[in-house]
Parts: sequence; structure tokens; C-alpha cells
Amino acid sequence: MKAIVNFVLHIVGGLFLLAAFLQWITYDYPDVNPFAPGPIFAPGMISQMFNWLFVVFLGTVGCVMIGFARRSRQK
Repeated sequence: MKAIVNFVLHIVGGLFLLAAFLQWITYDYPDVNPFAPGPIFAPGMISQMFNWLFVVFLGTVGCVMIGFARRSRQK
């Protein structure tokens, strides 16, 4: 059971890292950006700041999930 949970944590963490990368790389192309702010924030510094915060949040969640899986495997 523990191995299955570790495997799922690795997969979900990897998906979060992939989502962070895609959010970062598609910021300048709102037509293909899955999490574009739309009319809430006009393109500019505030929109870019919220985009970076979102990218950092997604990446952090992914790294934490992978870290939990690795740490529980080592024990």
C-alpha cells in the first residue's frame, strides 16, 4: 500500500511540476494558457506578478509531494 501511495505522489507531483512549467512557458500566449487571468488583470506587471506567484505555488506543491514520497521511501 505504501508503494502505491508513493507512486501516486510521484505522478501527481510530476503533474504539478508540468503544470507549473506550462503556466510559465505559455504566459505570453493567453490563447493557449490554461490559467490565463483573462479580463481580471490587464497585461502588465501585476498580471505577471500573479502569474509568477501561481507558477511558484504549483512548483512548490509538486516538489513537496515528490519530497514526501522520497522521504517515506527512505524510512
